[in-house]
Amino acid sequence: MQGHPITTPGNTVPRMIAIRNMRKPVLRAACLRKEVRYSAWQDGDMSQRQSPTVRRRRLALTLRQLRDRAGITSADAARRVDHDASWLSRIETAEVRPHPNDVRALLALYGVEGDQAEAVIAVARQAKQRGWWQRYSDVLPDWFAAYVGMESEASVIRTYECQMVPGLLQTEEYARAAFQGAPVKMRDDEVERQVALRMERQAILRGDDPPMLRVVIDEGAVRRVVGGPEVLHGQLNRLIEESARSNVQILLLPYSAGVGFDGSFVILDFPPMPEPYPDAAEERLVYVDTLTGALYLERPGEVAAYAAAHEQLQALALAPKPTRDTLRAIAANLIT
Repeated sequence: MQGHPITTPGNTVPRMIAIRNMRKPVLRAACLRKEVRYSAWQDGDMSQRQSPTVRRRRLALTLRQLRDRAGITSADAARRVDHDASWLSRIETAEVRPHPNDVRALLALYGVEGDQAEAVIAVARQAKQRGWWQRYSDVLPDWFAAYVGMESEASVIRTYECQMVPGLLQTEEYARAAFQGAPVKMRDDEVERQVALRMERQAILRGDDPPMLRVVIDEGAVRRVVGGPEVLHGQLNRLIEESARSNVQILLLPYSAGVGFDGSFVILDFPPMPEPYPDAAEERLVYVDTLTGALYLERPGEVAAYAAAHEQLQALALAPKPTRDTLRAIAANLIT
């Protein structure tokens, strides 16, 4: 997603079908990393792949689940730790970052103690840290900052792009041309800051613990001459190179597939929290750009519909090798 600075969401979802399960290898790998991640918690350390945005959202959901299990109303819980109900509501909706001491008090009220309590408190501390992307706050709106934070810790990123090459796979020249050609004009310095942010986001694909990136790109997106033939030629070669990575899959949805999908979207999967964290929080959400903001879809039915749509698009798309062959042919025509 974020191929173009401004895209619009689709308003239809194809029939739900089950083609393949992409989560099993990821979950196995995540389980193998549990001990390492918990050790990092104990040290109070966060890598670039551990996002305070994700931590805040997971903390919010965990505290809400624990309160529900304890059978305590929001108003009563807040009163018993000397706060008002609106304070706890903002915590449980991830609007504010609670102080670790307040989290400790809530956990004691909910009957959570020992290592489980310390694991949740460690997450509360991490949620108060600053993400690397906050250096770009001058050009990064809040609604997209939330996405960048979640992208940074996702274990699987599934995306469908119908207009542009996904931001995580763009060359610097292609990204610059995309921003310069956006309907909403930017100053030159803003363009350069946006390009720098986009390039830094791509670091997650080259780190020690990269996410699995599963991309379906409409043929129209790779034929759109963004920045001119030379820029597009370089971009297509970049896609071919990236597709050789073990954690990257790029599939082209050809014109011959017929009607594709009328809006780009991203599905983010998050790794399970390591033991002794008391319970799972959200594992998956959908992100859709709009003209003036973004939609974050978390309801099971919404997520399932988009997951089925992505599987349908994968089934219709070319396999990896034919995709590379087609990209090479398109690139070759640009320089003849």
